[in-house]
Amino acid sequence: MLVALLLASVVSLGQLGPAIGAPEAAAAPVRTPDQLLAEYKKLSDDAEKSAEAMHNAQIEYDKQRRIVADARKASTAAERSLASTQERLAQYQTRVDSVVRASYKGARVNRLYAVLVSDSPQSLLDQMSGLELISRQSAADLQGLKDARRNTQAAKTEADETAAEATAAVAAAEKTRGELQAKQANLQLQAVQIRAVYESMTGRQLAALQGPKFDFDPRVVPKGTSTALVAVQAALTRIGDPYVWGATGPSSFDCSGLMVWAYQQAGKTLPRSSQAQGGAGQSVDRQNLRPGDLIIYYPDAHHVGMYVGDGYVIHASTFGVPVKVVPVDEAGPFNSARRY
Repeated sequence: MLVALLLASVVSLGQLGPAIGAPEAAAAPVRTPDQLLAEYKKLSDDAEKSAEAMHNAQIEYDKQRRIVADARKASTAAERSLASTQERLAQYQTRVDSVVRASYKGARVNRLYAVLVSDSPQSLLDQMSGLELISRQSAADLQGLKDARRNTQAAKTEADETAAEATAAVAAAEKTRGELQAKQANLQLQAVQIRAVYESMTGRQLAALQGPKFDFDPRVVPKGTSTALVAVQAALTRIGDPYVWGATGPSSFDCSGLMVWAYQQAGKTLPRSSQAQGGAGQSVDRQNLRPGDLIIYYPDAHHVGMYVGDGYVIHASTFGVPVKVVPVDEAGPFNSARRY
């Protein structure tokens, strides 16, 4: 049903021609081959933006889930700290209370009493020494009580704050998950529409879509075992593989997925989206590009390729066009370059 509705919308746009049986006056104008190709490229470009936006939403969702997990751990630790300080508070309170009760019942705990009841200098020293110990312990217990109360309050405040942070993180993660699901649904709709238009294209239009084939000699890539060079060699083995939205290999890719897969073969993890890839690594001037550098395209950074040397880049460009090597500027308007 979904496919039928999308095909109907494509027909109404005139991308597949007028609907069968529709009144001639209501039929949309038929697109020329060049117009159809231009429309297809625009649809593909919009779909790639949606795919990269979906990757960004997934990155944000994963981030929020980590925040949720960390906040919940912190909340649990704060609750444990609160329970521990409450136990110490109770212990100190019991000690202080015992001294207060003893004094209230008439226990002699002052130095004047020691003088009055002592019958010799040695007895006075013994009495004074005992009272001094009691006094010190009482003072220590009282200070411990104050500290325990302060620590208990701090622990309670921390527990309350971290619990609130965990609750907020859960809400943020749920919101991001909803956005992710919406982006995924939108991308699926776009993919159906693009496939429908693609199937209606002529051989000449398909040839124009795929563009010229450029001669690139892989032997120009320096030999070596560095992370970047291993990634380049891995990427070059995928020439001819199909473009698929959201794919990260091993036999189909989208633009950022190819970068992720190639660097995984070298033991390095890259961010999932082209925008995130453009925000990580080290900035590189265009004049200093080296094989393995990522080239970010378009002002919004929704496309990415990998520099392979000699002025060429390998990239997964769009649906219907396999992974291939092209001159740097053939992949799109240069935005920036990053080194990993």
